[in-house]
Amino acid sequence: MPTGDLVSQLLALFAVLGVGVLLRAAGRAGQTDAAALHRLVIDVTTPALVITVLRRAGIGAGAWGAVAASTVALFACAFAGVAVARALGLPRAAQGAAGLVGSFSNTGFLGVPVVLALYGDAGGAAGTAILIDTIVTMVMLWTFGVALAARMGTGGAVDARSLLQLLRQPAVASIAIGLALHALPIPLPTWVERALDALGSATPTLVFLALGLSLDLRSLHGRVRPLVAFAAVKLLVSPAVAFGAALALGLERTTAEVAVLQSAMPTSMVSVIVAARYGCDGQLAAGTAVVTTLGAVLSLPIVLEVVRRLLG
Repeated sequence: MPTGDLVSQLLALFAVLGVGVLLRAAGRAGQTDAAALHRLVIDVTTPALVITVLRRAGIGAGAWGAVAASTVALFACAFAGVAVARALGLPRAAQGAAGLVGSFSNTGFLGVPVVLALYGDAGGAAGTAILIDTIVTMVMLWTFGVALAARMGTGGAVDARSLLQLLRQPAVASIAIGLALHALPIPLPTWVERALDALGSATPTLVFLALGLSLDLRSLHGRVRPLVAFAAVKLLVSPAVAFGAALALGLERTTAEVAVLQSAMPTSMVSVIVAARYGCDGQLAAGTAVVTTLGAVLSLPIVLEVVRRLLG
C-alpha cells in the first residue's frame, strides 16, 4: 500500500482523537470516560479483533523473526532512554520512566489496527503484528518492564501479581482461541462472525477517541527538552534499530516493514501506568506518551517511506 494511504489512515484516526480533545475541552467527557473506553477496548473489542485476524490469517513462519527484531529494538531503546535521562542529569526515577517510555510501543491499541488497515491479511502481516504485541509488548512489559521500573523507582520489589495480571488479560485467551479456530479449522455461525467483525473494527476508533479524552497537555509544562529527547528515542531510534535487526535477520519485506512499524509506534499507555505504579516519574512518562502520540502522525509515514526506499 502506498505511503500516502498510511497518511490518510493516520489523519482519519487523529481526527477521531481531535474529537476526544474537543469533548474534553468542552467538559462533555473526560478521564473517567476514557478509562471506560479503555476497559471496553481491552476486554471486548481487541479480543474480538485478535480472534478475527488469527482465525483468518494465522501467524506466518517469518513472524518470529519480526519478534526478534522488535525485541532487539526494545532492549536497545530501554538502555538508550536511561542513558539519555542520565546524560540530562535527571534523577533515578526519571531515568526509569525514560527507559520504559522509550522502549515499549503502543503495538496493540495502535500498531495492530494500523497494520491491519495497511496490509489486511496479506502475508500474515496482522498476525505478525499481534505476535509482536503479545510477546514484545505484553509479556516483556510485565516482566522486564516491571523489573526495570521497580529497580529504578521506589515501588519496592516485583511480586507475582504482575504475572497473574498478564495471564488474566482477555487478549491472552483470545490469541489461543484465534489460533485454535485457524488450525482446526472450526466453522462459526454467520452471526458470530459478523459480531466479531463489528466489534473488532471498532477498536481503532474507540482507542483514538479514548486517547483524545485522556490527553493532558499540562504534563508537558517545563519539560520540553527531556520530552523531545525521549520522543526521538521512541519514534526514530527504535525503528532504526528494528530495521537494522530485520536486515541482519534477512526478513522478507512485509515482515520487516511490520517489525519496523510496530517499533515506531508511540509510547505504550500501559508503560505509563507501570512507571507510576513502581515509583518512577509518572508525570514524565505521561508527557512522553502525549508527545509521541502527537508526533507519530508525522514520524510514521516518514519511517515507512524510508524503509520502503531502502528495501527497494
